[in-house]
Amino acid sequence: MAMDPVDALAAAYGQCASVLDRVTVADHGRGTPCEAWDLGALAGHVVGSAAAFAIVLDGGPTPAPARVAVTDATSDQLRSHADRVHVGWRSGRFEDSTFHEVIELDGGVLIPPIPLPATMLLDINLLDVGVHAHDLAAAVDLPALVDDADVARAVLVAARSILQPGIRELAGFGPERSPRGPGPVEELLAFVGR
Repeated sequence: MAMDPVDALAAAYGQCASVLDRVTVADHGRGTPCEAWDLGALAGHVVGSAAAFAIVLDGGPTPAPARVAVTDATSDQLRSHADRVHVGWRSGRFEDSTFHEVIELDGGVLIPPIPLPATMLLDINLLDVGVHAHDLAAAVDLPALVDDADVARAVLVAARSILQPGIRELAGFGPERSPRGPGPVEELLAFVGR
């Protein structure tokens, strides 16, 4: 039985926060598998995206910017925003909703650029957090905290839904590659080009 995507999202946020618990200012310049961002910038994106999704799910003004300063990219801030995101998705208020230009990513890209059903926006949220949980862990040489088979399977389902032809590059993911080993974590990382 597949893991519920909202539960998988909560677990992935928990994994990201566990990494940020261990990150120091000295780590901010480290490289990440997300080649465009060092660790500080990636932490700002992860916490900022959680804040943006929380604003959207709280019914706040949109588009919500998905970036915070690195000094605000803490595990406490992430946990606070992630709790609001979890409550929002779990509320059931959005089952039949369509979202329009709700989140502004770095560079002014709006997600979604076209109207999207709530299920697709949840997939975007899960894909972003699930993959970046791995990226944050890899940057500080921790075991892949996304090394939870059920979470990895749920993120892979979201990735396959979102990363259709032509979208992968726009979303900043590399080409699919062959898995480096067996299991759902390696399958996920291969699919998203990590």
